[in-house]
Amino acid sequence: MISTTTRCMLRGLVMARSPARLLLHRHIRTLPALPAKVFVDYENQYAHSILSESLKPYQLVRSSDSPQTGTADFAAPQHVLVPKRNAQPDELYADLLALIQHCAHTGTQISEERFTDFIGALCDELHKFSDEQLLGVLRGLQQLPTPASTKVANYMELWNTLDIECCRRIERWSSAQLLLVSDGWYQLGLARIGEFVWQALRKLGRKIRKMPPAQLVQSMFLCNLLRRPVFEMFDFEQNLAQCVDQMTLQELGIMAMGFFKTQTPIRNPELLQQLYTRLQAQLDSVEDITLVALLKVLRYSSKLPQVEALGKLLVALQPQVERVSLMSCLHMALLGCELQTCNDELVERILLRFERELDATRLKDLERICLVIALFNLNTASGVEQRLVKRLPDMLRGRIDEIVRYPRCYSNCLQFLSMRGIYDVEQLSVALEPRFLRHAYRSGLPGREYFHLDSFAQLLGSGYVGPRLTERQRQQMGKLYTQYIPDRAKIQYKLNSTDRILLEIRDAVGSLLRTTVSLKHILPHYDRCDLIVCYDRQQRCAVSLDASCPEDYSGVLLTRQHLLGARAATHMDTLIITVAGWNNVIRAKDRYTGQFAMKLRQLQQLGHKPVVIYWHEWRELETAADRQDFLKRRLRQAANI
Repeated sequence: MISTTTRCMLRGLVMARSPARLLLHRHIRTLPALPAKVFVDYENQYAHSILSESLKPYQLVRSSDSPQTGTADFAAPQHVLVPKRNAQPDELYADLLALIQHCAHTGTQISEERFTDFIGALCDELHKFSDEQLLGVLRGLQQLPTPASTKVANYMELWNTLDIECCRRIERWSSAQLLLVSDGWYQLGLARIGEFVWQALRKLGRKIRKMPPAQLVQSMFLCNLLRRPVFEMFDFEQNLAQCVDQMTLQELGIMAMGFFKTQTPIRNPELLQQLYTRLQAQLDSVEDITLVALLKVLRYSSKLPQVEALGKLLVALQPQVERVSLMSCLHMALLGCELQTCNDELVERILLRFERELDATRLKDLERICLVIALFNLNTASGVEQRLVKRLPDMLRGRIDEIVRYPRCYSNCLQFLSMRGIYDVEQLSVALEPRFLRHAYRSGLPGREYFHLDSFAQLLGSGYVGPRLTERQRQQMGKLYTQYIPDRAKIQYKLNSTDRILLEIRDAVGSLLRTTVSLKHILPHYDRCDLIVCYDRQQRCAVSLDASCPEDYSGVLLTRQHLLGARAATHMDTLIITVAGWNNVIRAKDRYTGQFAMKLRQLQQLGHKPVVIYWHEWRELETAADRQDFLKRRLRQAANI
C-alpha cells in the first residue's frame, strides 16, 4: 500500500475544475514511491505446484518428510534454555527439532533472546551434521512461525550458517541432492537471498545436456526463480528439443517461464514449431499461467520463419477470449507485436473484453493494451478501439497511486494514445513537468517516450503552453536515440538492408535530379533518417539545403524554415523520401503501424511532403532505368516534378 506521505506527494496532481470532474495539474511534488511488493508471486507458486502434483520423480521437500521429535510435550527443552557443553551433533539436532516443535505449536519466535546461546552453539557445530541432518534442519525451519524479517536475531544466524555449510558440500553432492536441497530453500522462501541455490545451479549447469526431463524442468524452475541464466542456456534448449514430447504442456510452461525470465530466446525453429503445435492442440484446456508463459516465450523468440505458425495460432485463439483471464487475453493481443502480425478479429474481441472490465484493469495492463491499439493501428467494425482510447484519459485521472508507483507506465500510455490522436494537454504537462520526470527517471536521460511526447507537445504549437524538455536534454536524446546516418565510406557503421535501400534511393534520386541529396533526421524522435529533396517548382530544379540547417543529431525538429532558410516560399517544396521497411507495416494488411502513420502525419504537419517507398517495391526493380522510372512517378505524384 502507498503511505500517507506518498499519497500526499502527488495530491498536487489533482485539482477540481468542477465538482464533477478532476483534472491533473502540472504543479506537483514527487518523492520516491514505496518499493513494497504488493502482490503474491502466484506464477512461481503455480509452477511449483505442477512439480508437486506430478507423478514424475522430482526432487522435492515434501511436507510429510518434515522431521518429528515423537513427543507430545511442546515445552522448550531444558538443553535449549541451558545449552549443554560439548553436545554431540545428534543431541543438538534433536534439541533443535524439539525447539522448532515448541515454537510451531506455541507461536514463539526463535529470535527470543533465551534461545541465543543454544543457536550459537548449534551454528558452531553445524559443520559436523550429516547431510540428512542438514536437510532436516532445512525442513524444520519451514515449520517456524513466520519471522518479522529474514534478518532477525537467531533466525538469520541459523539460516546463514546453514547456507554456508550447504555451499561447502555442493561439489560432492549429486544433481538429485542439489535439486532436493534447492527445493527446500525455495519452500523456506530464501532461495534468492542465500547463495546455495545459485551456486548449485552453477554446478548443475555443467550437466544440463544430459539431464533427464524431470531434472531439466526442475533446474529451469530454479533459473526462473532466480531470474539468472546458468553458464550456457543453449544447453536447456538442446536438451528440451530432444525430450519435448516427454513433457506435459504444464511442464513446457515451466520451461517457457525460465527462458523468458532469463531473457533467453529459443532459436531452434523445429522446437518453436513443436511449441506452437502443442499449444494449439490443447488450447481448450490449458490453464492461464501456462498459456501466458508459452505466449510470452513465443513472442520473445519468434522471427520471420514463424509468421505462418503465429498466424494460425492467432486464429485458433479467438474462441478462447471469453474462457481465459483478462491477463491471458492481453498476452494474446501482444503475441504478434514483435512481428507486426495482427489478427484483427482476435484483437477486436480482446478489446471488447477490456472495455467491459476496464475499471478493474491495472495501469501496467492499460499501458500494454494501449500499445496494441497504437501499434496495430486498426479500425474495427465495432469502433471499440476509439471508445477505449477516449475513455482512458479520464480513467488515468483516477489512478494517482498507480502513476506514482509506475510513472513510466503513465508516460508510455500518453505516447501510445497520441498515436491515435488522443491527448490531454494537462496530462501531457504533468508528464513533462521536471519534478515528475525526475521521479520517473531518477538518474540518466529520460526514455525515448519522452522524446516523442516533447516533440508532440512542440507540434501542438500554441495549443500547449506547459513545460518542455530542456535544449540540452533534446541534444542528448538526438545523439543517443537516433541511429547513425548511413555512409558507405564509414566502415565502422554496419549497414543493414534498410540502410542499403536508402543509399540506393539517394544515389538514384541524385542522378535523376542532378543534385546532391541529403540524409537527415527530420523527426529526431524517430530513430531512422530520411532523404530530403528541396525542389523549386518555378525553376523546376532541386536546390541544396540552407547553410544554416542544424547539424546532425542535434535533436531539432526540422521545419521548412530550417531546410530552406530565406527561400521558404510557397513554390518551394521539401520532399521527404522515407523507406517503409517490413517493421513499418502490419503484415498482410494494407496499413502502416501506428508509429509510422504518426510519422507521416507529423511530416505533413511541418509542411513537408512525404514520399513513401516500400522496401519490397524497391527490391523488385532490377535495372537503373526501372528505378529512375519508378522514382519519377513517385516524385511526380508528390510534387509534380
